[in-house]
Amino acid sequence: MNNLNFCAINEKFIFLLMALFYGLTNAQCTAYTGQAMNPGQTYCLTGNLTLANDITIPQDALLMIRPGGALIVKGITVNGSLEIGDKGSVKSEGSIIIGVFGSQKNSKVKLGTKAYLSLTGSVSQGDPSFMGTFPGAMSTIDMGTYSVVEICGTFSQQSITYPFINYVGAPLGKAYCIAKAQVSGGGTSILSNDRQIVAIAMDTVTGLAPGNASFCGPNATQAMCPALWPAGLPDDKMVCGFADEVVHELDEYCTKPGVTGKPDGYTKMGITIQKKSNEWPENIPNGFLALESKTKGLVITRVQHVSSTPQPGDAVADPREGMLVYDIQDRCVKLYNGTGWKCIERSCND
Repeated sequence: MNNLNFCAINEKFIFLLMALFYGLTNAQCTAYTGQAMNPGQTYCLTGNLTLANDITIPQDALLMIRPGGALIVKGITVNGSLEIGDKGSVKSEGSIIIGVFGSQKNSKVKLGTKAYLSLTGSVSQGDPSFMGTFPGAMSTIDMGTYSVVEICGTFSQQSITYPFINYVGAPLGKAYCIAKAQVSGGGTSILSNDRQIVAIAMDTVTGLAPGNASFCGPNATQAMCPALWPAGLPDDKMVCGFADEVVHELDEYCTKPGVTGKPDGYTKMGITIQKKSNEWPENIPNGFLALESKTKGLVITRVQHVSSTPQPGDAVADPREGMLVYDIQDRCVKLYNGTGWKCIERSCND
């Protein structure tokens, strides 16, 4: 057997192993629709789900929120594991309890890249190690790159022998843990050993040290630590539900400097509902039409839905390159580039 054939066989073998692994993973993952979960089982949520009740993830069970998925619940008890995939979210109108005190069973909430956990209520950690009596047992929150945990109620950490919050993302990234009410620990508790964790405590802090986390608090405000404060987070600790805004504003976007030099021309046509100045719109470079208002917006054509690849039944039957619409179902402005519809997103668009 020559080397070329041997390599080809190896590649096929590896591919088959990967296919088998993913097949087994999917086969063992029960679709989650709000049903009671059993210990030792894995459940997966694809898409969005809203429940009016509390949920419990039993010991040794795993609930996976697939990338981009969203779960809204009343309250959450995590005795097993909750994993929120990239750009996924979990919102709780109540509180979350992570871990069972003295159980010797690990519990974990893990957030992927740009995932978030937003809680109207509190976070309570149950320490399965019984204050270090059972080493190795832990309950933790593991945060990926640009992920956010927003806690509008109190934050209570029991563990004193290991940190509650860990960073598991890219080395040069960061993640935000935002507590808007009282924060407490076990006296010698350490929040995190990772500098990529940005911890913002907008109320009092007792019995808990930040460790190596980048810390702003107690009674944090934007003026106190502007370099750490995330865009999208209001100063008012009494308002809640801004985790999605913080995630959206976190900088992982491509940026380029503006074009310099002499403009190719100036705008000759404008529509305004304000008092027109003598220079406007002629002082706006490189434009064809300028619109101006402080109280009005531009409403473009709104359609129910257009598919990424045009399909029969789409709202626009015969699109033309350069066409713009607002897709009501996908909630974005879409551009037809000649072959497909794309949501217009913040990007360098190379």
